[in-house]
Amino acid sequence: MNTLLRFSFKKPYSLQRLVWLFAFVITLISILTACKKEDSPKSASLVLKTGISYTANGAYVPVGGRIRIGILASGAGVPLTYLKIMRITAYDTITEKDLGLYVGREGYDNDFTFSKDTSTYEIWRVLVMNSDRDTAVRSITVFRGEGTDYGSINFFPSITLGFQNNSTFNHFLDSDNGITYNETTVSGHESEIDQLCYYYVTSNLPSPSFSCPGYTAAVGYYPLLNNWATKNSTSFDFNSVDNNLISFAQFDSATNDSLLVAAFNSQKVSGLCKYCYTGKIIPFKTQAGKNGLIKVIRADVTETGSIEVSIKVQK
Repeated sequence: MNTLLRFSFKKPYSLQRLVWLFAFVITLISILTACKKEDSPKSASLVLKTGISYTANGAYVPVGGRIRIGILASGAGVPLTYLKIMRITAYDTITEKDLGLYVGREGYDNDFTFSKDTSTYEIWRVLVMNSDRDTAVRSITVFRGEGTDYGSINFFPSITLGFQNNSTFNHFLDSDNGITYNETTVSGHESEIDQLCYYYVTSNLPSPSFSCPGYTAAVGYYPLLNNWATKNSTSFDFNSVDNNLISFAQFDSATNDSLLVAAFNSQKVSGLCKYCYTGKIIPFKTQAGKNGLIKVIRADVTETGSIEVSIKVQK
């Protein structure tokens, strides 16, 4: 550097060259510093909640009993973009939740409820990832307790919902309470809505369909969803629907939540359930983690039509 400076002063315009040299060095330092910052990924953070409301590591839970997992997570300076919850047994690994997120500085705070199956033990593994693709993982192990602890259910024998161009029946459903709302009466109840319905044609087939406020395409049928602060997501087991895995007789005989839990396969779910024709049984799980079954009593095949259902859902 000293040699370069001496050489510069021997030439004409040496002061101008010196100024240029200092500007170049400062610019180079700035670029290197910026690259260093960009190359330092932020570390995601994850904590599983503890306390009486949550299932502890090493807990014994009877078959059918509730497993409650609370999550506190952060991207640590960058957005949190992904969440995955897996149930791992001696024989299988099941993805119970697979969610794309975009959570900023406020962090992510949510609780999830599941039901204990018949496995001797289950490892519940929670993974989060931020936009720098850094991950954090936490796990708990839950053992099978004695006996069973199947829960009680709510039963709503007849609910009618209108499709998007039907002005006679309501479109939005609070399945916890069996209450329906239209575009006007839903105001103030948006956070309670976990299902809605619409009709369209897909693959050249008519499709009376169930969906939810959190499903991206739903806003195309109900534009007011754009203004909802809370848009709940519900998962529908479309594989069970397509293959008629649950019968009317099974639905009718269900007096607790054992069938509701067993019928739902979290590996093949979507926020949209197509082809909900008369005679179909639709297993679902709400964002709050409640399992349910929809029995389609009657379904029209026109966008001005309606669909009549019975619903059983965990209390």
